[in-house]
Amino acid sequence: MAISSGTQFDTLGPTLTVTTQPAEPAGGDPVTATAVLSNDCPFPLRNAVLHLINPGATTAAKTIPLGDLPRGAKTTRRWETAIPSDVAGSLSFTAHLVFDVDEHSSDCARSAKTFTVPYRPNGVRDPYGTFATTDDARFGQYGSQLVIWAGGRDLSGGTDEKAGILRPGSAAEASVVQVETVSLTGSDNPTAKYGIAVANDLTAPEKGGYAVLTMSKSYGLEFMTDSDGDGHLDTWAGGGASTHPALLRLVRSGTAYTAYSSTNNGLSWNEIASATVPSASGALDAGVVASAVNLNYPGTTVQAVFDHFTVEES
Repeated sequence: MAISSGTQFDTLGPTLTVTTQPAEPAGGDPVTATAVLSNDCPFPLRNAVLHLINPGATTAAKTIPLGDLPRGAKTTRRWETAIPSDVAGSLSFTAHLVFDVDEHSSDCARSAKTFTVPYRPNGVRDPYGTFATTDDARFGQYGSQLVIWAGGRDLSGGTDEKAGILRPGSAAEASVVQVETVSLTGSDNPTAKYGIAVANDLTAPEKGGYAVLTMSKSYGLEFMTDSDGDGHLDTWAGGGASTHPALLRLVRSGTAYTAYSSTNNGLSWNEIASATVPSASGALDAGVVASAVNLNYPGTTVQAVFDHFTVEES
């Protein structure tokens, strides 16, 4: 609960709680959410409006005018819904109360019931395809999110073991490839990584144009390219601290690639490095990739979650 600037209070504000039945719903489950509001303030709340918001929604499922709430007033509101079958991850049912006090508006209280719906491999849909150089790769798509489960010994130099989701031929001569790297779980390996990949043919990097921009679990960013067109990543730039989530951006201008990252939702971008990949030709495949980098962690796999993958001409 938070009260904004305006009248100064020496007491707690209203109490607002949210519960759900079932307590830990899964994808597709019908749910009853309950918001309970108590005006514990020593003054009435004027023109109170309660907004009830479903997981993943940007607008309220219900907006309920409550009018004036005297001291000690208590009210309960319920809403029936279902968890969409194509959402997963950390989700919340939220109640948001807006009210006036002594002619000052925009004072508010907020509460959320947060729970986790596990990701499960459910494949991907057009325009996406998949590829892998590991036998344990699996894939999922949840709304704007893409998910990869992958092992793999490494993703650089002479070893290139990964799994990926791609959009064939989507990166034009002048283009911007971007994704949010949301989370990387399933392994304690600090060098596990996930991010963007481009190539003339991502299923056959030896055909040229190959580059990746990844965030590692703990060792920061890695921008790697294939400088001689043999399908092996042999240049490197990056480092620093790892941030999850983060935005990664790879800008292509012909054979020139420039890598960027942002940790503030794209309000500002940090340039990592630029590199020339002479073998880049025509429209490239663009996608997202993940590798457990498990050479020293045998048998481990990672779950890599991406959001808002885009490829646009620039």
